[in-house]
Amino acid sequence: MVKWYHAGLWSLRPEFDSRLAPFRFLLILQMVSDYAMDLTAVRGSRDFLPSEKILRNSAVAKLSSVFESYGFNPLETPALENIEVLSSKFAGGEEILKETYQLEDQGKRKLGLRYDLTVPLARLIAGNSFPMPFKRYAIDKVWRDGPLKAGRYREFVQCDVDVLGVKSVSAEAELMALAQDAFRKLGLSVVVKVNSRKLLNGVLQKAGVSKDKEASFILSLDKLEKIGVSGVKKELVDKGFSEKIVVNALKLLESKKLSDYSKIGNADAEAGFNELKEFFEFLNEFNVKIVEFSPTLARGLNYYTGIVFEAFLKDSEIKSSIAAGGRYDELIGKFSGRGEVPAVGISFGLDVLCEELKKTESKQSVVNVLVIPFKTLPQAIALTQTLRSNGVNALVDLNEKGVSKNLDFASKQGISFVIFCGEQELKSGKFKVRDMSSGKEELLSEKDLVKVLK
Repeated sequence: MVKWYHAGLWSLRPEFDSRLAPFRFLLILQMVSDYAMDLTAVRGSRDFLPSEKILRNSAVAKLSSVFESYGFNPLETPALENIEVLSSKFAGGEEILKETYQLEDQGKRKLGLRYDLTVPLARLIAGNSFPMPFKRYAIDKVWRDGPLKAGRYREFVQCDVDVLGVKSVSAEAELMALAQDAFRKLGLSVVVKVNSRKLLNGVLQKAGVSKDKEASFILSLDKLEKIGVSGVKKELVDKGFSEKIVVNALKLLESKKLSDYSKIGNADAEAGFNELKEFFEFLNEFNVKIVEFSPTLARGLNYYTGIVFEAFLKDSEIKSSIAAGGRYDELIGKFSGRGEVPAVGISFGLDVLCEELKKTESKQSVVNVLVIPFKTLPQAIALTQTLRSNGVNALVDLNEKGVSKNLDFASKQGISFVIFCGEQELKSGKFKVRDMSSGKEELLSEKDLVKVLK
């Protein structure tokens, strides 16, 4: 409840000065508004506390090191794009456009927040000339105004890896090798499911789906893992597909053996089968063991033209994909009007990866050493600076709290070592160092401190 005396409003009561009475109500409204301010993060976005951010930074560093080991260079594009680019019919498609954040700047230009990192890449490549093959990775935020559920947010980070200018499916196979190394470095056990949009289109044609309705059928088929066979059937029938065609298509897609799709009987299916066969041969050369054929895998985005893939965690309650991608040979050419540019990429979802990683990794602070002064703050600061200049993440207690409080702080923050800096240590030239995990203590000179702690 707002008190009259709060913020000096006692003096604004009418009996004190009736001329100020009209302003009283406005001031109270402002006070109530200030008190009622929503201080939570925008719905669908999150604040990341130090322990979470440390985990995310660690994951990004591991992914980046793998990406660069395969020769991919970092690239960054703006968060804002012209809506004309994002809404292009050959970009993400109608489904994703519904979730695109749109705005208008002061110059009346229609803009949107990017919903992925692929379309901005296509725009960049289409408007410039780069030597091919062009290999890039990008780790950045994207936004989609979609429904919220466990593990799904409206602001999230994608970690994209793309190679342009390579027509051979050896590029897809190399991305699978990269993914295998990335997941191994993160300590995650995964399976990558793979299919071909060409093969899928051929199967749908065999089932009686007309070519102009393939994209619509695939959008529903892409939801098979989420809503099941009965849900997909209902959605397709509601879209106007006959039950016979739907049943035929799902029956044709029952087999998990690639060889069963060798004689579908049309050009698209044949092309898709051949590229998958060659792809699996390349996987052997790259020694990739995590990939399996999945004939119903669709990937809903319109720009995919060939092999598509999605990665899933094994033995985890997280059932959504943690990485996905595919070939999109036509996208860049349609933006530029200069013809086809071969392109294939994979995107790792940082947010969902970290949901899994936090089960086994936890660190509250980046600090490795806490220096505790005993009425020796100037000397403790000098010691801390020496440690820092030699690559040790160090913290000094500038408040000069007691030993017990400092040790409690170090324990709660997960700081590995504590150095005691008192008059006795300064006279002897040796500092007492406590290992916080074992409780063991030893005396070390400043020179040895740097060696041991580094």
